[in-house]
Amino acid sequence: MRDGEPDRAGADRFAVAVAAMRAFLAIPLTSPALEAGTELLDDLRAAVGAVRWVRPEGLHLTLHFWPALDGLDVTRVVDAARDPVRRHPRYEMTLGGLGAFPRDGDERVLWLGMRSGEAQTVALQGDVETALESAGFPREQRAYHPHLTLGRPRARLDDATRVRWRDFAGFALPPCAVEEVRLYRSHPGPGGSRYEVLERLPLDAPA
Repeated sequence: MRDGEPDRAGADRFAVAVAAMRAFLAIPLTSPALEAGTELLDDLRAAVGAVRWVRPEGLHLTLHFWPALDGLDVTRVVDAARDPVRRHPRYEMTLGGLGAFPRDGDERVLWLGMRSGEAQTVALQGDVETALESAGFPREQRAYHPHLTLGRPRARLDDATRVRWRDFAGFALPPCAVEEVRLYRSHPGPGGSRYEVLERLPLDAPA
């Protein structure tokens, strides 16, 4: 405060600290699957137009999403999720097989499914969801189907584009070690979202 006036810079910093943010808990894609996923995105971008493909750093499996998480609740999220994540042993997952939501020919989200590790991922997400609900966060309403989002069409896919998309149907990434869950903040922008890691929550290390 100066001459009876409030400290505007301090007030602005506080406002930024508590501002609502797009945030999510997710399993990151790590090497060598990350490099293979980056190559897949490059190939898809060249073959299938009119789709807003994610950036390589955006390759992850979301466990819980907040469209507007209060900045003051970040610590509460971390405290709630840390123990259930730590109780799960590390495991390996393999991603493969293309899909879309919805499946009726009006695709809005294009994704890569799971070939192994799905049971462990569903169990991990369920325990985290229960812990978050106990901490006062609303439970996700939709049934959980683990997947890796690749892109979102800017317009309805025509038949030729859909054929090119399905040419990649059998693609699979190398196995990926699941060793931690991350709390991300999403910064939307005209060139796609940028992701900031707010916290890393490790799974249990093998004995």
